[in-house]
Amino acid sequence: MKSVAQDEKLNALAALADPVRKAVYEFVRTSGAAVGRDECASALSLPRNTVAFQLDKLADQGLLSVEFRRLNGRGGPGSGRPAKLYTATHLEVAASIPHREYALAAHLMAQAIERSGAENRPITEVLAEVARETGQTIGALAGSLPQILTEHGYRPEFREDGSVGLLDCPFHQLSASHRNTVCTMNLELLTAVVEGSEAPYRACFDPPTNEHHCCVRLDPERD
Repeated sequence: MKSVAQDEKLNALAALADPVRKAVYEFVRTSGAAVGRDECASALSLPRNTVAFQLDKLADQGLLSVEFRRLNGRGGPGSGRPAKLYTATHLEVAASIPHREYALAAHLMAQAIERSGAENRPITEVLAEVARETGQTIGALAGSLPQILTEHGYRPEFREDGSVGLLDCPFHQLSASHRNTVCTMNLELLTAVVEGSEAPYRACFDPPTNEHHCCVRLDPERD
């Protein structure tokens, strides 16, 4: 799964708060082909300069992609300058504060349901297996354990005793309603993340006293 930084998500969503910019984006997104500045300005009855500015802002936020193409189909000298055309990217952006990972949970659970049905195995067993596989991949690709914990919304706190507390649960709403399932999945996921990152910790189940904290604590490996 492609990971988009939380700041980038918030910036992309903020870009659509402007009603003119949102109208421009929706016109491009729902068009069947790449859209030029003149076409967009005409369709929305807006000044061309205004539309050009908004299109480029949307492209800067990764919501639109840009290409240059001659619209008359001609090439070579005398054929005119290529037009700047815009299409909507396939990036789907959702953001929350604090950061949550509900899409990751949905991906793990959907994969587990499919595998469980195909292999006629208990869903809880398969969900743990899928969580471990995904955690290994996340951990192996991580630049560092603190970085990956922060990026996935755990808000790590490094303590004097060497342990790492996780002050946010990225699956908070799910765990409130389905604690055993979600906390077991999370423990398997983080165990594998730590193993994949080769960091000197082990994941332990630690029921939190604060309902917003994660149910997992990372303890240092002892020689």
